[in-house]
Amino acid sequence: MKRVIYVLIISIIVSLCSPFVFHNYLEKKPLEQKDTLTFGGPIPFAEQKMQLPEKENQYPAEFSFKSPLETETKFHIIPFLFTLLCYFLLIFSVYTVVASYSKKAIDRNGRKKGKKDDEL
Repeated sequence: MKRVIYVLIISIIVSLCSPFVFHNYLEKKPLEQKDTLTFGGPIPFAEQKMQLPEKENQYPAEFSFKSPLETETKFHIIPFLFTLLCYFLLIFSVYTVVASYSKKAIDRNGRKKGKKDDEL
């Protein structure tokens, strides 16, 4: 149970940091002039208002997530929960594989339970 809680805490931290990692990239000017972009990953959940370039020659453009303390940001809870679930499953599976492999590696070295030191 402790490892599930640890993985959940790590997943929450990674989920909250994901908008700073995943940027928005617009190759050409959108047909509708929208003023909000969503950030986060794998499912975007943080929405910020951005000033998009007016001219066609200013594209492609890349937009970065700004600190929620500096810019008004809306967080959508359902996409955030799906992002959290994705990271939780990914990190938990990697942790389980690594823990299983390290346990098998220790067992191969002869450190099984029930063996005495003189038998090694």
